[in-house]
Amino acid sequence: MLKTSVLAAAMLAYVAVGGVAFAADQNNNGQDNAAQQRADKDFGKVSQDGFAAMHDVSMARWAIFNGDTNDAKLDIQKASAALGRAQNDDTVFMKAESDLKAPPDVTQPNPKNEQPNTQAVKWLPVDGAMAIAEDYTASPAKTASVAKANAQLKSGDKQGAMDTLKLAGVDVSFDEAVVPLKVAMDGVSKAETLLDSGQFYEANQQLKGVQDAIRYDVADYTGTPEKHADNSQAKNAHMAANDQGR
Repeated sequence: MLKTSVLAAAMLAYVAVGGVAFAADQNNNGQDNAAQQRADKDFGKVSQDGFAAMHDVSMARWAIFNGDTNDAKLDIQKASAALGRAQNDDTVFMKAESDLKAPPDVTQPNPKNEQPNTQAVKWLPVDGAMAIAEDYTASPAKTASVAKANAQLKSGDKQGAMDTLKLAGVDVSFDEAVVPLKVAMDGVSKAETLLDSGQFYEANQQLKGVQDAIRYDVADYTGTPEKHADNSQAKNAHMAANDQGR
């Protein structure tokens, strides 16, 4: 069985959103499939403005590094506007950092080695992925269901994909990259002021602080339905016993 792959690289790259929700390698009769591969973004769990803001933060840092200060200013302005919209996003949630649950095999980023804050704050989901549970065991039926769910998600039918996976007994987690909203807004605002005054290094450090504040959280799992086959067998056995007693 494959280990769960690490989210950090995918989540911090801030590449364009697109692609397929799950990947399953059907070689070796599906026994060594890519059940644990991190897949594409779950649009219902991630703030589009938050995602855009973090992309702009990354681009602003790159522009500062290359000496393109005008481009950096534009990127920071876009990030600030996106965060302003995102603060009213329905994806924002309250939680203490100490209560965030990282996905399996993923270590929470903590560049300053600080103890997680126990006070609840507003978190903004800025990126995310769907992952098949670690105890997933491949079978032809489940592989077909994962492929069907892929097609449904590509067409925008999220609920249909979830129903398909539930019926197949495939547990799926929604893993999010989240940033404290106030930290992000304050950091971008300070970076904008510093950049306007020509303090490029300090502006870059503020933006780095926003990225360093990113943490991970497992949002939820799809429920596994009752095992209908087992129930049918029990029902048949009960009926057979009744017939014998007649």
